[in-house]
Formats: sequence, C-alpha cells, structure tokens
Amino acid sequence: MNASMTVEPDLAMVREDLDALKRDVASLVDHVKVGATNTVQNAASEVGRRVRSWGEQAGAERDRSTTALNLFVQNQPLVALTIAAGIGYVGARMLRR
Repeated sequence: MNASMTVEPDLAMVREDLDALKRDVASLVDHVKVGATNTVQNAASEVGRRVRSWGEQAGAERDRSTTALNLFVQNQPLVALTIAAGIGYVGARMLRR
C-alpha cells in the first residue's frame, strides 16, 4: 500500500499538468486563430485600397482618353470616319467566319 500512496499524488500532479497543458494549447490555438484572422483582414483591407486606387486611376485615364478621342474626331472627322469604317469592315469579316 505504501507504493500506492506515493503513486496517487504523482498521478494527480500529472493530471494537473495535463490539464494545464490542455488549457495552454487551447489558448495558443485561440491566439493563432486571432492572429491569422487579423492578418487576413489586414491583407483584405490592403487589397481593397489598391483596387479602389486602380479604379480611380482607370476612371481618370478613361476621362483623358474620351477627351482626346473627342478632340481627334472634331479636328479630323474624315480620318475618324475612315478608321471607324475600317474597324467595322474588319469586325464584320471576322464575325462572318
């Protein structure tokens, strides 16, 4: 019985250590989840900012291109009409195939 009496406290300590280890691992998993979530949210925010910036740049470029095209058509209507007819002809030939 003497050996049994010394083993019981040791087993109790091992159980306590295992319980503490379980709590620590659970805490670590929660911490990793939060860190991963924050990282993903930060990356998504950065991507969103870049996409908005590219959209704004594309809008500005579109406006500049539209203005340049309008000026070209106003200043050289015959050339613009010839280019449009050529593009239409090529497009019709490609769609027919």
